[in-house]
Amino acid sequence: MKGIVRKFLNALGYDIIKTDNWHSARKGLRKTIQVGNYNIIMPGDNTLLNTYRIYPDFNSILGRLAQVIVKKYPGMTAIDIGANVGDTIAIIKSKINIPVIGIEGDDVSYKYLEENTAQFSGVTIIKTFLSEKKKELNVTFESKGTNTTIIPSEAGDLTVSFQTLDEIINDSKFKNTEVKLLKLDIEGYDTIVLRGAYDVIAKDQPVLFFEYNRDVMKKINEDGLSTLLSLGNYGYNKIAFFDHKGRLLLATTMKNTEEITYLHQYGIGKNNLLGYYDICIFHQQDDALATDFFKIEEDESAKKI
Repeated sequence: MKGIVRKFLNALGYDIIKTDNWHSARKGLRKTIQVGNYNIIMPGDNTLLNTYRIYPDFNSILGRLAQVIVKKYPGMTAIDIGANVGDTIAIIKSKINIPVIGIEGDDVSYKYLEENTAQFSGVTIIKTFLSEKKKELNVTFESKGTNTTIIPSEAGDLTVSFQTLDEIINDSKFKNTEVKLLKLDIEGYDTIVLRGAYDVIAKDQPVLFFEYNRDVMKKINEDGLSTLLSLGNYGYNKIAFFDHKGRLLLATTMKNTEEITYLHQYGIGKNNLLGYYDICIFHQQDDALATDFFKIEEDESAKKI
């Protein structure tokens, strides 16, 4: 979100110069903001506070998506990777009361996640960082406590343990879980974590909804395109790209690799007018759901013109 605001200001001839004052002045403060139908508490320096103030319907697409999926899969569970303080869980719960598994690794965000999700039923939260395989890495945190970008570094001052989503869901307590919505928003690690979720993807064929932020991905040397295209091998068919404000950009199929590659290439660099994409992909068995959802989002986009 910070990148989006900066690009907008740059277009008007302004820039943002980072100082320590903003975060230090707000560190330790607690703020409450309405997200969907719920009040969510956030640390004062969490950038989501201003995001929801400026765009009250931010991430509302996830609630509409869950509503569409549950019509076909009433026993579904959603997984929210990068649950932050629980704001996207609040959005889903505002539309439909389905079980949600929230996963968050950041210490500060997780404490707020615990507090905020206490108001919901059917929510399981797990404190861990995810990757494509189980490992430990020396890292640095770019923005610990807000939107955490984890940058692997030999000189990193912290050692972080990573798990895979497959390891977590293979736990016996989730043996009867039918994952039909898999949402990821993890600061560039989205396609990395998808590579550690192929068992879940093959078993449950969930609808995938994830952030595709090329500028952040570049910082951790993640290309992402090969992983994105590989989903076609798992039976995924219809795919949609949304801009950073949630407007539908393009709906196509996984066979149109040229279009997907063009959007991948556009999504990086100073001349890119979009902060990032949100990508939504449906398995071929859910083509009808995809058609319904894309029509809903087409209508939503028309309202914003």
